[in-house]
Amino acid sequence: MSYDITFKVRVADTDKYIDVGNCEANITWNVRKIIELSTGLPWINEENNGLCVEVIPHIQKGYDELCAHPERYKQYEAKNGWGTVEGARRFFGDILNAWNDYVQYQVPEIIAVTTFWIT
Repeated sequence: MSYDITFKVRVADTDKYIDVGNCEANITWNVRKIIELSTGLPWINEENNGLCVEVIPHIQKGYDELCAHPERYKQYEAKNGWGTVEGARRFFGDILNAWNDYVQYQVPEIIAVTTFWIT
């Protein structure tokens, strides 16, 4: 199983969300501990994890932490090789790149209500 990241916006006057942007970040569930410890975020699969403007700074923190101190997280790598610090760093980089592309072309009012989904 894996985590897939999607940016979504709620459709006005409904409980429905539509995908926005082009985030194709994906990684195995085996890195959950690395993600949670490096970002300080709970990682809730199959749900809206909050506003991107609040989540993305934590993803940036996790990316920076994994780049600066990978040795702190090696102990949480999957023994079978499916789930590494390097993979988590790459995953964060993919999310950050997708977010930076999205905000470059989106209006501030939409950016402010875009949500971070782990599916």
